[in-house]
This record gives sequence, C-alpha cells and structure tokens, in this order.
Amino acid sequence: MSWPYRYETGVAHYDRAKAFAGYTLITPFPGRSASKPGEVPGRVYLIDMTGAVVHSWTAPYPVWYARLMPDGNLVAAMRRSTPDIPDRPGFDAYHMGGAHGQLMDFDWGGNIVFEHFDPGMHHDFRRLPNGNYIYVGWEKVPPDLARKVRGGQKGTEHKDGTMFCDFYREINQSKQTVWEWHGIEHFDPDVEIIGAIHPREEWTHVNDVDIMADGNLLSDSRHTDGAFIIDRSSGEIIWRWGNVAYLDPDTGLVEHRDVRNPDNMGGPHDGHEIAPGLPGEGNMLIYDNGMYNYMSRALEVSIKTNEVVWQSEDAFGIEGYVRGRVHFSPFISGADRMPNGNTVITSGGNGVIFEVTNDRETVWHYTRPYPNMRTEVRWGIFRAHRYTPDYCPQFKNLTPAEGVLV
Repeated sequence: MSWPYRYETGVAHYDRAKAFAGYTLITPFPGRSASKPGEVPGRVYLIDMTGAVVHSWTAPYPVWYARLMPDGNLVAAMRRSTPDIPDRPGFDAYHMGGAHGQLMDFDWGGNIVFEHFDPGMHHDFRRLPNGNYIYVGWEKVPPDLARKVRGGQKGTEHKDGTMFCDFYREINQSKQTVWEWHGIEHFDPDVEIIGAIHPREEWTHVNDVDIMADGNLLSDSRHTDGAFIIDRSSGEIIWRWGNVAYLDPDTGLVEHRDVRNPDNMGGPHDGHEIAPGLPGEGNMLIYDNGMYNYMSRALEVSIKTNEVVWQSEDAFGIEGYVRGRVHFSPFISGADRMPNGNTVITSGGNGVIFEVTNDRETVWHYTRPYPNMRTEVRWGIFRAHRYTPDYCPQFKNLTPAEGVLV
C-alpha cells in the first residue's frame, strides 16, 4: 500500500549541523489482530538522533498511537477487541481503518494512572491542559441523511447499508462527558462530498483532533479530502480547505477539481495548527497522502489566506514529483514543525521518518526495523513526534538527544 523502500533500517542519514536534535517517539503500527490483556502487548519507543532506544513503555493491548505529555506521561490509544459487543463500529462486519477503543495514560515508569474504553473511539485523541481527554468516535448516520450524502464509490456502504460519521467527545478524570460535537448535526451533504476514490462506508473519516491556540478544533477528513475548523463555542464549521469534490451550482452535478492543483488534497492526515513560538505559527501543517496523483507531501497552509506557503515536495516539478513518489504513503502519516524551522515527516506506510529543512534538504532519515509480522503492519508507523531535549523533566536523565559518538 506504499512505495517500496530499500534503505537500511534505523538511522541511515544524520546531518548533525542541520537536523534538530531531539527525542522521537515511535509506535510500531499494530495489525488488525486485537488481544486479551497481556496476550499481545503493545510497545512504544523513545529514540535519540542515532536511533538508539533511550526509553520505552509496554501496554496491555497493541498500541495504535501514543503521545508524550510535558509531565512525562504517555497517553496511548490501543486496539482492544470486544466479542461481547455486537455491531461495534470498526470491527467485524463494520470493519473500518483506525479502530481502537482503549485509551490509557501511563506515568514515566509505565504505571497506568487513567484508562477509558469507548467502543466507537478511533484514530486520534488529546489530553488537555485541564486534565480532560478529547477523542474522535464513530456513530451511525440516520438512513434519511445517508441517502443525501453525495459522492464516493456507489454501493460501498456496509452490507446492511449502514454509513458511519464522526463525533468528538471530551471527558473528565471521572470519565464524565463534558462536551460533544456530532458531525451528523453539522456536516453539509452539499459541501462535505466524498471523493470519487473513497468508499461510502463512512461519510468523513476524521483522523485527527487538534486544539488550536484560540480553543477551536482543527481536523481533517480523509474521505472528503479536506481540512476544517470547528468553532468550539457555537459548533459551527468556520473554515474548510483542500476538498477535491464539489457540487456544481449550475448543473447540480458532483465535479472534481484538478488534483494536480497544490490547493487540493487526497486522503489527508494530521492536520493541525503550528503552535505559537514555532516558525509558521498559526498556519496549518498537514500530510497530504496524495491518493489521486500517487504523490505524498507535507503542506503548510495559511488559514488566513488559504494559500500554500510551503510544501515538502513540488507538486509540478519533476524532482519534487519523484521525491513525492518515493515518499508516497496512501494512508496514515503526519508531519511536525521543529523550532529551527525543519519539518519532521512520517511516511507511515513505509515506516520511514525523515526531517527536511525549509529548502527541502533531507537532514535525518530513519527506517523502522523489521516488525513482528503476527501483530504488526509491516514497517507501518501511524504518526511519530519529535520532542525538544527539555520537553519534560525526565529527559534530563537520558543520554544526549544528539546520541553518543562511537
């Protein structure tokens, strides 16, 4: 499902003068097999710039994805099977990519300090500064509304005709729901149109949730090929960008924009606001999987002007197209902006993480070692994150982020 790599595993290239030295959190991507507690443990690794593991965590279920918190805790989403829950979204008859259901918060030593299970939970989550957690989940689209949803591959709903859509749920430390947002109440069938290459088993397929500096939510929809912002107070969608499919007002037909246009995306992931203090702050950074033209790239987009201000690959240049093909990953993946202006990119389907300068020079390249084929997707990494050497107090006891010269 991605472009084949022949690089050696581990760190194959490291320009110490140009790369941003930090610690990178890596989670081997789990396969569809889910387990009973302890049967197939999940593992998360923190590596230095040479690829050496400086810390790790073990979880009771296969870990889909994890984030490190400023207090040194690790919050992880895990794929947990539940044979006693029939018709669960993401599993069995309703299989969809991204299902997990189990959220856990571990301290630095690996002790569980919080856990929560929601059978509809999928893809992304955040732990908020107030200690609450927010995550994405699935729910069924009412049949009358599902019939109004435009686009997608005809007849690809689930076998019983079911279509799912996304919701966001925020819970507190007591696991009480304190805020919810439901896509079926806010998405517009005439605007949120499924791209021609996607199935109709889901309307939107949100794969990330980012809390912006102003408190609003920035996310992207793989199936509608676009990113959007939710006003937290009103619930209204106040910004959209990147969608390929649109409704022609003159003909009433669904049309598709030129996919070679850098302002369009194909099945994106990891849309988020660049944090205050980082180069490009306030802009959106997103991974365009490039599912229409088989070329993946990281994009920086001005939310104020809707203009692409930087991309890791040139959508039209020959050199950029070749690079984008080499890094092509039609699913998962992401990108992070570093304090020095570099961008760390996860080409998830290849199990590759690489760092590029603003001039697109590759200054660090890592390929994930060969996985356990029984429990993991070959090479896959859903998303990785690079953290500064002073990100959390526990880092001061680790070996230097730059690694130790042999």
